Amino acid sequence: MAAPARFLFDRDFAAPPPPPPAPPAPPVPEVPRIDVAEHETILAAMSAVARQDGFDEGYRAGRAAAEARAAERIAEEAARLAASARSILAVLDQDRLRIEREAIDVALLAARKLAPALIAREPLAEITELLRECLRPLARTPHLVVRLTPEHVEALRPALDDYARQTGFSGRLMLIGEPDIAVGDCRIEWTDGGITRDRAAVEAEIVAAISRYMDARAGELADAGRED
Repeated sequence: MAAPARFLFDRDFAAPPPPPPAPPAPPVPEVPRIDVAEHETILAAMSAVARQDGFDEGYRAGRAAAEARAAERIAEEAARLAASARSILAVLDQDRLRIEREAIDVALLAARKLAPALIAREPLAEITELLRECLRPLARTPHLVVRLTPEHVEALRPALDDYARQTGFSGRLMLIGEPDIAVGDCRIEWTDGGITRDRAAVEAEIVAAISRYMDARAGELADAGRED
């Protein structure tokens, strides 16, 4: 059975209402706690990780520095070797140039000794060969003059007449002795042209060509040295 309702005869309806109850205090957060041994284990693990990270970073930095030093040393050694190679090549080039010059000098000396001897033995050989080459294209020339040293005029006449018959040359052939023409040289003249065989002039041209070549080679070596 329900309890009978209590009459509120002692309540003062004129009194102000009671204040509301205070809100409950917020709960105090629980502080995590671990065992001292576990804490020390965690600290030791973190310290080991930190030491390993430091070691790895130091190793990478040291390796990078060592590689940089090694690359620098390699570059310096390569530069030194390149300089040595350039020096050696320069010496070799100079030696090669010297050998070339000596070889050319020997060849010139031999030619200067052999040419007079060959000319003395066969003074008309080169002249007759030159005439053989000239007579065929000049078959229609009205006259041809051959100037050479006087002592060989008569010796050349039979060969010249023979070449004229072989080539069909029908013009006038003249052999003239010139005291100023050296043995083995000659001048061949026709109406609108001429050709000269002058051993001294040929030798001078050869010497000039050799000199130009050697000067050019020396200039090339000098330019290469300045570029290095």
